[in-house]
Amino acid sequence: MSEIKKPNFYDFVNVYDFVCELPGSKKQIKFKPVNTAQLKRLLTYENEKNLIIQEMALDELITSSVLSEDFNINDLYLEDRFFLLLELRKKTKGEVLEFTIACPECKSQSINRVDLNNLPTKGIDKGLKTVAELSQGIKVHLKYLKRGDQKEVKSNLLKKTMSEISQAAELQTYYNALTIAKIETPNGIDEDLSLQDRKFFLDSIPLQEYEKIKEVLKEMEFGVNLEYEIKCIKCSFEQTTTIPLENNFFS
Repeated sequence: MSEIKKPNFYDFVNVYDFVCELPGSKKQIKFKPVNTAQLKRLLTYENEKNLIIQEMALDELITSSVLSEDFNINDLYLEDRFFLLLELRKKTKGEVLEFTIACPECKSQSINRVDLNNLPTKGIDKGLKTVAELSQGIKVHLKYLKRGDQKEVKSNLLKKTMSEISQAAELQTYYNALTIAKIETPNGIDEDLSLQDRKFFLDSIPLQEYEKIKEVLKEMEFGVNLEYEIKCIKCSFEQTTTIPLENNFFS
């Protein structure tokens, strides 16, 4: 029985691969551009409102594009995961991202173009202080989150009756709670705290104390800086804003 010969074009499909270095872990990742089948799969989540399920869809997209044999998405710092997602976009759709912005001053709309290669990127500052010192001698030791940590927040923790804004706010509190490695008090050190214990702590402390924690988390940020200076061509209004990635990222 003769062997069925595959068409010649098979040797020329998905032959391109690229390598990038993650800013946090400094690990080299080999990947291929996103193909049509993957995009079709991603589009099935287009109307999904649950933010956790949206993130799982992106996990699937990233994992199916990475060629490195030892790759595990759970080991990625969140900032490295986003950096890798940007690299996928650049090699799939190109380095230039187009988006429309309405001027806050004159309300006119203009098309903006950003070269994703020019976005500033920084790594982890190894000498940075990662402890938030609160009142009453409380010290909150913080850590950099990995995707595996983030997955501790399950879909059932977000009530379906919540609005999208409320879900996003609740989710952010959970994510901030995940950054707590341990809590040091005059009575001792609490380690191996449950997620609910850590969230209860954040929900219970005074707002100004929570702000101290968020200030340290802000200092710990690394990865791609999405700040962008917009200039209105009609009224010359200028403003620093964040590049919108919600629409037309891969489409």
